[in-house]
Amino acid sequence: MLVLFSLFLLGLLAKRTPFGIFPDECVHKVPSGSFVENVGDFTFVTHDALGGRIRLPPCSTVEKRQFPADYDGWLAYTSFEHKPTLDAFLGSFSVPNDPESSPDELYIFTGLQNVNWIPKVDPEPQVFDIIQPVLQYPSDSGSGWSVKSWYVTLNAGVLYTDEISCSAKDIIFGNMTRLEGNDWYIAGVNTRTNEVAALTVSHTVLRLQPWAYTTVECYGCSDCSYLPTNQLSFTKMSLSAGGKAVTPTWKTYQTPNPKCHTTAHVVSAQEVYYTFQ
Repeated sequence: MLVLFSLFLLGLLAKRTPFGIFPDECVHKVPSGSFVENVGDFTFVTHDALGGRIRLPPCSTVEKRQFPADYDGWLAYTSFEHKPTLDAFLGSFSVPNDPESSPDELYIFTGLQNVNWIPKVDPEPQVFDIIQPVLQYPSDSGSGWSVKSWYVTLNAGVLYTDEISCSAKDIIFGNMTRLEGNDWYIAGVNTRTNEVAALTVSHTVLRLQPWAYTTVECYGCSDCSYLPTNQLSFTKMSLSAGGKAVTPTWKTYQTPNPKCHTTAHVVSAQEVYYTFQ
């Protein structure tokens, strides 16, 4: 009974993110256009809508973060490594049709990481970050698709922007670009409406971001009805380092426990598509 009650409390006091369940105090929605900076053990967010610069409460996510029973992990993904670091990852991804049934959360994204860590597959690293423009279904409103930009770490918690809405057949432009040093710009743009969900982040761990991904991830995709029926495409992808173009050789992967037939297919360095059924 105590275990069941603890799990019930976890559901009330925690939030789903693209990297597992985090307690409420570790997850922060910030206005699009915010500047996020880590200084020592503290995280600061600056935006006019917040009245200037605010300090977020500390978060010890290594001890608190969990992967709940409904978390299916990265259903399928592609990865590419370029040492010592990448400096930009741009590309577009299509918005597929709505699933017949609504999963708890379906995430689709391009992302950059400091290490090659896949949740529920690899041991948790001591230091980790991912930056990512993310397409999600359902949106926070409870239906349809939306886009946010995310910055996830183990020590500074999770930050994400206000969402922007989108619809099937829209094209989302994802932008992760190093501005200088440890500063990165992360944005998801609905190219039909020109709405932008963006963050600028600064952290010493962002100095090296050698791992690039395209990913389909889910909470609660128990059967094919919780996934789109049409193709999802990542196109016009471009990576760069040191001011020069980088040509990725994408490798494809599936979760150890596949859901439906979610599969990544590599067409070229610039194009990857996913099928679900």
